[in-house]
Amino acid sequence: MESILDTLSQSIGLWGYIVLFFYSFGGGFIALVAAGILSSGVIESINSLNIYICILIASIANFIGSSLLFFMARYQKKEVIKYFRSHRRKIALSHIWIKKYSYFIIFIHKYLYGIKTIVPLVIGFSKFKHNKFLLYNFISSFIWGIVIGGFSYAMGDFIRTTYDKYANPYIFPIIAIVIIGILTIFLNKITKKI
Repeated sequence: MESILDTLSQSIGLWGYIVLFFYSFGGGFIALVAAGILSSGVIESINSLNIYICILIASIANFIGSSLLFFMARYQKKEVIKYFRSHRRKIALSHIWIKKYSYFIIFIHKYLYGIKTIVPLVIGFSKFKHNKFLLYNFISSFIWGIVIGGFSYAMGDFIRTTYDKYANPYIFPIIAIVIIGILTIFLNKITKKI
């Protein structure tokens, strides 16, 4: 049994970083949350993820993904617009936000569910200078990685200490279901407004 757990721990380390890269490349942060929780040692037998490497990988992947969207929109505008015809409302809202908040929207959009892939496209359609976008995107990607990774690592530490304190095996699945339900309702309400 112990050899199975060692093999699982090693494969989570290797495959975890690969999954984290590709998931963060698309702008998602759930993989970084899971990696942060796992790297905090919630499951003692699975401790092969390093939170600093997770933050670095997720930040670089997020930077590359957002930059790629920007350059696709900048140099392949006609082709990109074809795929986003059904998102006209989100594009218009992003355009308004860009005019209103300027470069600050580059920092904000990484946390907005349902619109985080639209904003780099709209910035690419606009006349923003690509050097400034790359600089702000690089900084905001690392801030995003540190905030989400640090929060999830702290959350994993909190889960571990709470579990050690109360040690009831039935309480955590119930709490997880409640948290997932609340997040689902919250994200559905946000996306209906956008």
